[in-house]
Amino acid sequence: MFGFGFVDVRGLRRMAAKQVAVVGAGIAGLGAAWRLAQRGFQVSLFEREQRPGGRARPVIRENFTIERAGAIVSAADGALLSWIGELELPELLPPRPVVSALAHRDRVRVIDSRSLLGVARIPGIRIYQALRVLRLPRLVARYGNRIDPERPERAASLDDRSLADFGRLYFGVRVMEQWMSPLVTRAALADAREASRVLFLHHYRDGAGERLGLLRLSSQELIDRAASSVPASLGVCVTRVESRSGGGVRFNLREGGREGFAKADAIVLALPAPEAVELAGAEFSFAERDALEKVRYAPGLSLAIALRRPFHTHPQQIQFPHREGWPLESVLLEPGVAGGRVPEGRGLALLRATGSWSAAYFEAPDGTVSKALIDALGRFFPRVHGAGIFTEVLREKRAVPRFDVGRYRAIADFTRIQADWRRRGRRIYFAGDYLMGPGWNAALRSGYRAAADVEEDLGPSTQSAVA
Repeated sequence: MFGFGFVDVRGLRRMAAKQVAVVGAGIAGLGAAWRLAQRGFQVSLFEREQRPGGRARPVIRENFTIERAGAIVSAADGALLSWIGELELPELLPPRPVVSALAHRDRVRVIDSRSLLGVARIPGIRIYQALRVLRLPRLVARYGNRIDPERPERAASLDDRSLADFGRLYFGVRVMEQWMSPLVTRAALADAREASRVLFLHHYRDGAGERLGLLRLSSQELIDRAASSVPASLGVCVTRVESRSGGGVRFNLREGGREGFAKADAIVLALPAPEAVELAGAEFSFAERDALEKVRYAPGLSLAIALRRPFHTHPQQIQFPHREGWPLESVLLEPGVAGGRVPEGRGLALLRATGSWSAAYFEAPDGTVSKALIDALGRFFPRVHGAGIFTEVLREKRAVPRFDVGRYRAIADFTRIQADWRRRGRRIYFAGDYLMGPGWNAALRSGYRAAADVEEDLGPSTQSAVA
């Protein structure tokens, strides 16, 4: 009935051994499903939408492909880049180099913060201020393996100070505002006054100063290839998950007006935290429910402007230091190329609002959002007025999980709780960027981690079917 070989509503087929269901076909779910399939498990992927990709799925309009997150990568995104290679998508690589820039005093200045000299040249930072950055490698070395991108819970003991407090104390206000904060908020839509210093330390240790690049083709190519690697049931909604007394899980399904159920040895919930609670909350302890319900997300408001002519010959990302009431977080300017996301001879500007501005204006009419963001960009690029073929407002209620002070301690607590339930034999697992960090690379790593936990608990998979 559902294209899923466990048990349909009439009980006509029995479940094969070592079968795993993955709920949610975003980057985390696709990563978990793909990795489990590589390990020999019988995997089925369920997605309630008609297309995979979740928050990573681009919008296509009038031959323009609008990437919600801009499809920006760097050498720090090792898991994502390796995945692209393993999925045999060489046409996405190498990334197109992106020029990094910073808005300062109504001007846009190109920056390169990969070295101390580059930091010293950032507008607003003087050389004697930049010299304080020399202490950063020593600090990170002192923290040792507590800054582990694969195990964020190890940083719980460092999760006691905001990025703003940490930056001002060790490096000064200018370095914090002009370099440290933009480095983090670019991907996380964070507020330095609330974001954990661990978020910055992870970015720094991951190599956040690496040169940025754009995937050469749409991320939809990656999403579709990953989804095609496992049996995927699109438009099928999982409505309830519960543990079975004899082991494994049972879950209810809905496809259109039809309903049924299926069984599996394990299930991975690759969903935002609130949706995981809705799906399997009856299975959770009070501590689990409390931990998941306290996960906070930054809403996202972006504006895509299809340009008649590109503003630059090379892709450029402009970061805007936070100011009270200022709406722009970043702007990605992408010139068109033959066969790319943007038609040759055209351009695309993706304007991303700050998390706080997005929260305040999330319900505002499209016209209000467009005018505010275009007017802000117009201070730096006056020609943006009247330069557009069309505009598209993008809204994401849960754009990015927030990693404020206390978040890493909460992840550590949640991880301990899950380890206890796994020892008791419960086979419900979790994947999502809220457990690892903001961005596609972190979401993918969370999917890999869930797959590794499944394999550890179920053991090597055999694909022999039960008659």
